[in-house]
Amino acid sequence: ELVWISEVHVNRPAVVRHAEQIKKWRTVKGNWQAAWLLKAVTCIDLTTLSGDDTPSNVHRLCFKAKHPIREDLLKALDMHDKGITVGAVCVYPARVTDAVNALKAAGCNIPVASVAAGFPSGQTPLETKLAEIKLAVQYGAREIDIVISRSLVLTGQWEGLYEEIRECRKACGEAHMKTILATGELGSLANVYKASMIAMMAG
Repeated sequence: ELVWISEVHVNRPAVVRHAEQIKKWRTVKGNWQAAWLLKAVTCIDLTTLSGDDTPSNVHRLCFKAKHPIREDLLKALDMHDKGITVGAVCVYPARVTDAVNALKAAGCNIPVASVAAGFPSGQTPLETKLAEIKLAVQYGAREIDIVISRSLVLTGQWEGLYEEIRECRKACGEAHMKTILATGELGSLANVYKASMIAMMAG
């Protein structure tokens, strides 16, 4: 039962005040700053989602994924032998095979992520979304980045959103799934909260 989701309210002034406070927090400096920046690199999905993507520029992206930081900088930080890479390489489904082959040839185990489910608009039938997800997994994607149907949020169809995300989760099989909310198109912070909760509940 998702009746409770319609009763959620967000205190926007409080959210804005808290966001302003975050900007005043102290930042780490020196070696700690370098350590956190290196950690951030390992969390990046290095991405190309261009209409003119080709195997060659995907291969270049994969090389960058394996070597995201200059060797001289890593040596200066005594991190040159730690195997620092990005978290994943993200491409469209049609380029997944190119990325998988390039990373395999480079001898690294960086996962390939693929956008799917009608990215970026989400304006495709559910059957098409599920087929796209399954194809991306079949091509070798180990992570799937789906995008929700914003129309379901804007019209308050929370059960429909839940079921759609659940179906996408099933289509992913063993692949990890991330859900893109496109918060700038959801209309309100309350809708962002509701969509976030639905996405987590749906898996």
